[in-house]
Parts: sequence; structure tokens; C-alpha cells
Amino acid sequence: MASKKTALLLGASGLVGQHLLDKLLAHAAYQKVVAPTRRSLHRTHKKLENPLIDFNNLGRYPELFRCQDVFIALGTTIKKAGSEEAFRRVDHDYILNAAILAQKKGANQCLLVSAAAADSESRFFYNRVKGETEEDITRLDFWAIHIFRPGVLVGNREEARIGERVAAGITTLLRSISPALLGDYNPTNADTLAQRMIEAAQAISPGVHFHGARVLV
Repeated sequence: MASKKTALLLGASGLVGQHLLDKLLAHAAYQKVVAPTRRSLHRTHKKLENPLIDFNNLGRYPELFRCQDVFIALGTTIKKAGSEEAFRRVDHDYILNAAILAQKKGANQCLLVSAAAADSESRFFYNRVKGETEEDITRLDFWAIHIFRPGVLVGNREEARIGERVAAGITTLLRSISPALLGDYNPTNADTLAQRMIEAAQAISPGVHFHGARVLV
């Protein structure tokens, strides 16, 4: 595929986002990768644009959202965010607002990192927000929407998430015994997830697609 596409990447400083950024910059299909962040990525590349923005006011930067493919790997934890309200602002509002702006500026595809237990009717707040975000994204008028539901993410984070490390260790052990034990709750390697997202973006596959952890290997 000729290198004519522009990719918009939200969440480039995170675990999955870092892998996505590496792969997008190396991919021949993309001539430009726009990766807006709150703080500089301290990285230079001929394809990369890294504007610093205020995620609470995304509407200030409409031209940044002009792209063909939008990759969204934004996410936090309730502990890091400080409250359920702050968590929802990041994992729902920022994501949905960014997707809306990209769609209005002509984006054809939206590729979103969600979670294995996403469910808008869940009694667990985290899962409920993830599910609500998925539902709202699927209502947008993209040619193709790919929602990825990884299990516990495996990879090297800059920040320590002890709970995730413990969960990753347990689920990785169970997967080594039998992947069927966990199904779509199998641990997911962040680099593999990023690769599957970019592969999906190159497929000619309109409509809404969900990708569970059992296929993210």
C-alpha cells in the first residue's frame, strides 16, 4: 500500500501506545503519524508530529484530527485518576470526543483498545465505563470500527502497577497450562496487540468488529 495515509494516535505515551507508535512510524502505509500528548514524547522522526494539547479542550485543535485512521489507546486506572469521575473523563469522554472530531474530519476507521470485561450493564464501574465507551463509539459513522478487548496487558510499563503484574503472572501461568481455561481473559502482549491493530487497519473490512484476547496472540 502506498504511503499516503495519516494516522492519528491517542495514548502514544502508554504501554500499547508506545508499541503502536513504533509500528506506525515503520509502516509503509502511513506518511504521517500525529500523536498529540500532554507532555512531549521526546522523540523525533520524519513522519511524527507530537503536538502538546489539553485533553479537556480537544475542540481547540480540530485540524489535528484530520486523518484516515484513528488509533485510540488512551486509558488510566481509578487509582491513578484519583476518582471515578476523573477515570470516566479519560476512559470515556476523552476517547469519545477524540473519535467524534476525527470522524468529522474525514477519518474512515477507528481502532480502539477496550477491555475484556467491557459491559455497559456491569455492576463494576470500570467494566461499565469501558462498555459504555464501546457502545458510544459504535454509534459513530466510521466506515470501519475495530474494538480490541485484551486480557491483562503484558509488557514493560514505566509506571508500576502491582495488581496488573500479579494478575499477568497468574494468567500467564494458566495460559501455559491451557489457553482454553481463560478464553478471552488470556493475558495479552502489548506488542502483539499493537501489531493486530495495525493489521486490522489495513484490511478491507467495513462495519463493527470485536477482537477478543483469544485471537490477540
